Amino acid sequence: MRPGLPDGLVVLPGTDVEGAWERFEVFEALHHGTSICNPMQPAEVDAVVGLLDPAAGDRMIDIACGHGELLIRTAGRADIDGVGLDLSPWVLARAARHAAARVPEARLSWWLGDGKALPVEPWDVVTCLGASWIWNGFGGTARALAARSRPGTAVAIADLALKPGADADALGEGFGTVLDRDGQARILGDHGIGRLEQVVVSEDGLADYDRRTAESARLWAAQHPGPRAEEYLAFQQGWEQDHRRDRQILDWIVWVGRAS
Repeated sequence: MRPGLPDGLVVLPGTDVEGAWERFEVFEALHHGTSICNPMQPAEVDAVVGLLDPAAGDRMIDIACGHGELLIRTAGRADIDGVGLDLSPWVLARAARHAAARVPEARLSWWLGDGKALPVEPWDVVTCLGASWIWNGFGGTARALAARSRPGTAVAIADLALKPGADADALGEGFGTVLDRDGQARILGDHGIGRLEQVVVSEDGLADYDRRTAESARLWAAQHPGPRAEEYLAFQQGWEQDHRRDRQILDWIVWVGRAS
């Protein structure tokens, strides 16, 4: 059963709301049981918030915000004016509920739509953790976030990066160009994002992410028995198998810097 959408939800122009419910149901099946929709652990999210160093009154947007964990923790640190943007109505419904329970006085709002449809205007804090597919890779993501920054804007981007000395040819099918850390840092610099810091997700965190998605998929299947649930279980198992292989080659890194 679909949840109700948050009061005041902003739907970006061109968004197919009904199609988004269908498209992201598999993501809901794999993530409904966890507050963090990526491999980060709570302490790592807090570390990113600390590096962003938000100030009262900052306008912040988190693109592909998932369940809003980064925004909620940021709002708990400073009185920001925050927006969580995602193309999944499932996650926005949960993000709004979590925010109301944990930071009820916070000024947070939720926008449904594709990150590419986000108007180009400057923010004080702009983040996109683990959704570089929106702009076809790390370089496109850096360009998009830089375009929505002003001098001094805090920027955070998370993506996969080749481990030092790893062979990119060992990656499975479906990967585009995956850069090493030096390549990512160079691209950020090319787009005027400097004073860089890194938060590298731990190996335990990567493994725990697979455990969390497996538990969520099993619970979903128990609550929604049928062919679709079995399909989602099989999807998660294949996903986890790919992750086990790829984490021997790849790191999951959050870059935090400042626009110049």
